Amino acid sequence: MRPRRSPSQFVADASAVVRSDERMILLFLVLLAIAATAVFVYYTVALLDALPQVPPSAPGI
Repeated sequence: MRPRRSPSQFVADASAVVRSDERMILLFLVLLAIAATAVFVYYTVALLDALPQVPPSAPGI
């Protein structure tokens, strides 16, 4: 059986600490990817809307 540790030793144990900075970096990267995708879609749609319209072909051809 493992020896019982005092609460101060548990708090000082680096393996027991939840690293919130890693979660924040992951959240930042996800938000950055969503923003980049939104900008890409926006400018793609704007570019496609700016293209000249193709006249419809004559019927029966």
